[in-house]
Amino acid sequence: MEEYASARLLELVQRALAAEGIHAVAPAGDGALLPLAAKRVFLRDVARDHGLLPLLRVGAMLPVASSDPAVAALLSAVDPYDLFERWQRLEQFTHSRHRVVVRERGAGRLVADHVGPAAAPPHPAEDTLVLGVLTALLPLCGARDVTVTAGREAPVTVFAAGGYPAPPPPADSARWCFTWSRTEPPAGARAEEAGRDEAVRTRRLFAADPARRWTLGCLAAELGMPARSLQRRLAAAGGFSGLLGTVRARAAAELLMAGEHPVSVIGFVCGYADQPHFTRHFKARTAMTPAVYRSVFQRPSPGGRESHPHEPTKRRSP
Repeated sequence: MEEYASARLLELVQRALAAEGIHAVAPAGDGALLPLAAKRVFLRDVARDHGLLPLLRVGAMLPVASSDPAVAALLSAVDPYDLFERWQRLEQFTHSRHRVVVRERGAGRLVADHVGPAAAPPHPAEDTLVLGVLTALLPLCGARDVTVTAGREAPVTVFAAGGYPAPPPPADSARWCFTWSRTEPPAGARAEEAGRDEAVRTRRLFAADPARRWTLGCLAAELGMPARSLQRRLAAAGGFSGLLGTVRARAAAELLMAGEHPVSVIGFVCGYADQPHFTRHFKARTAMTPAVYRSVFQRPSPGGRESHPHEPTKRRSP
């Protein structure tokens, strides 16, 4: 069974390497995807020729990729724990063969392993790339004084004081420990809009971050009011669940019509729990599955031709 990976991620790798004066041509994909085998060969070649450190620093390019919906959804995480939960949901949506498994979680600390099938575990280059992306995302999500180590027996500090002193050990690159001293509101955090209608403010909050695991309690905290009072005030507008479902369906519809991203990524970006959940809820509101909706309403590309992203029902890896 052929497997696929993200072409956009390798484009980001190529740009980051070019910024360091390294010429490496990423394999071309079919739309947003490319064969997983091509991704693995490319990353191994980069590691062989230039070491692991350039791959560790790829995450520094993430802010320039914030227009990508998956990146934007990750950047909207409210704290490190939310970030890792979003990353794991992204892996589930894209059917990644490699997964980040959180082994320990405490105050200002996360320990995780990068795992895969016993017959084909992640290569150190793949470990390093994912580690670099998560490391770069942590400060962007509000974590301060971040330190990251890699390895089990003799951990190596790979990130501290905003820099990358060393790459992970090639023979022990899949165990990671992330620590931080405190968290602060992420840059660009949403400001309160006191005095506005609660339903309008709710729609804006949902639309700004549909990927968030919204609850009535966290919404009430954002709006600075008791949950029961908020629930009563939202009832006339469809209630908490109704508003959230409407906003997510609209966001998904816009991305489906744009035709630039796989359905699996759109489901993650819009906050659905998994692909069946996305299909079921979207169809309940539109009478069409996401794939059918895209085929009916997809906008023509700027050149006048419709773009049809490759949407195989095969496994994919970030």
